[in-house]
Amino acid sequence: MHRNAKTTRHHGFTLIELLISILIISILIGLLLVGIRQAVSAANKTAGIQDMNSLNIAIQTFKNDWGFLPPLVKDGYPGTPGAGQDPLVKVGSGRTLHYNPNVYDLSNAIDLEFLQDDSDPDYRFSVHSLAYYIMGALGEEADYIDGPGAKEPLPNGSFNQLTNKSYEPLFDPKTGQISQTSNDATEGRIVLQDARGNAYRYYRWEHATPSTPGYDANDPIANLRLPNIFGSAQLPGVSPATENVELRSAGYAIVAAGRDGVFGDIPVESKASIEEALGKSFGSPEEAEDAARQDNIVEVGR
Repeated sequence: MHRNAKTTRHHGFTLIELLISILIISILIGLLLVGIRQAVSAANKTAGIQDMNSLNIAIQTFKNDWGFLPPLVKDGYPGTPGAGQDPLVKVGSGRTLHYNPNVYDLSNAIDLEFLQDDSDPDYRFSVHSLAYYIMGALGEEADYIDGPGAKEPLPNGSFNQLTNKSYEPLFDPKTGQISQTSNDATEGRIVLQDARGNAYRYYRWEHATPSTPGYDANDPIANLRLPNIFGSAQLPGVSPATENVELRSAGYAIVAAGRDGVFGDIPVESKASIEEALGKSFGSPEEAEDAARQDNIVEVGR
């Protein structure tokens, strides 16, 4: 007796079907990675903005408590009144040896003129001021407190050794946000930096007055003498200074580099370094500045 055999066929993926499936999966993974990167970038920017808001509040707290803004420490850039100098100045010797912050003095004609100067190079900022005055990150030989915090600050930038008044850090940094670039704390190379390791800049400037060289009675915007980081008298994404009351009355700013790690002013960030960081070429330094400035985070106050 013969049995009819029933044959069963097993269908598998053809090569074309397999390739299409791989392509679809690759596209989905790519979209997922793009979404994750965008979410991480947005979260980092939000965190950066929150830090900047907190720093601005800290500066206002400092001003309210002591009656003046944190002084601007001289970073020693070429072409500045403090060119080649350290941010701390040795005072005294032996048992009386201590270190005072080397700051711009508004009663000094040269310092005042520099803070009213709107020409390149524009180094009217410090990477040390926030660490010194907001964090009290200097050693006992400078701010007379061992560890974070400081004794009463004085308008001339020094700290009052002969007082019981002191204050705790005004900003709560995350791990790694305070960086000491020298093993010798007396050199004062201490900065407050963002999560990417870029130091925050604290800008100070002075508006021009009728006695200031180059004062223009017909151009009040030019007399604001705003730092170049703002671009053409304008903050990123807002109206020009003629319509921006906050910017017109501003006397200081905190600026973070942002995700790209570069600032929108050429004196420190050259056109080539901006192009390298952003991965694109620009026809002029001004175009490079504008592109870098889009990612900067700016907080202003007075």
